[in-house]
Amino acid sequence: MNEKDFWKFGQKHHENRRNASFDLNDIINFMEPDRNMEIVDLGAGDGYFSKSFLNKYKSVTAVDIYDGFFNTLNELGIKTIMADLCNFDQGSWDVSFMANVYHGLRRDCKENLLNNIFSITKKYFFILDFNPNVDFFGPPFKLKKETVISDLNSAGFRYVKDRDLKYHYIIKFEK
Repeated sequence: MNEKDFWKFGQKHHENRRNASFDLNDIINFMEPDRNMEIVDLGAGDGYFSKSFLNKYKSVTAVDIYDGFFNTLNELGIKTIMADLCNFDQGSWDVSFMANVYHGLRRDCKENLLNNIFSITKKYFFILDFNPNVDFFGPPFKLKKETVISDLNSAGFRYVKDRDLKYHYIIKFEK
């Protein structure tokens, strides 16, 4: 399987899992989007969330280490940046969003990542990740909400609210 086919397979796999694991409208409603704000989707992958933000925010930027979906996202009006989130600290957005990425990157570059997120976020940071109370869905390593809240508080963010979803949780922080 070549790289392009591999990423297409991965996209279809994740799309099917996402559709079964949460209601996108619940996530959007929780975030209370503001059309006057700019949002960055950190670790955007195929742009699933970036696409859903298009008519809800002033502008949408997708950041990912792989640029295989960037042409499609650019055609939709989504700005794209190829970057490793462990070292990404350029730009500034009202809202930063990260889905199903933190649990993995925390192991690799927690301090850098948190400092970077804090430096690029003007107002709010939302994190969606796998609920550790669900054994059969998601990666083998998951983070408790309390751990994530503690991490983000130590980086300078203030916890605002959270919501449990079927297999995930979403947390809102304010800068």
